[in-house]
Amino acid sequence: MNDEPFLPHQPQLMSAVRARNLARHFKGFAISLRNDGFSTEANQAERDAHWWLNYAIALSQIPPGRTDDDGR
Repeated sequence: MNDEPFLPHQPQLMSAVRARNLARHFKGFAISLRNDGFSTEANQAERDAHWWLNYAIALSQIPPGRTDDDGR
C-alpha cells in the first residue's frame, strides 16, 4: 500500500478565457452525447463543463501578475 496521500489532479495554471473555452467544449460535447442517447456520459461531460466554468471564474478573480504568497 502506498503511504502517499491521494491528491486529485491539479490543472495547470491557465488564462480564464482558456478555462471558459474548455467549459464550452465540454458543454457542447454533453449536448451531442445527450442527442445521441448517451445520458450517463452526457451527465459526466456536463459535470466537467461546470467544473471548468467554476475554475474559469476563480481564475478571473486573480489580478494579472499577482501571486498568493507575495502579500499584495
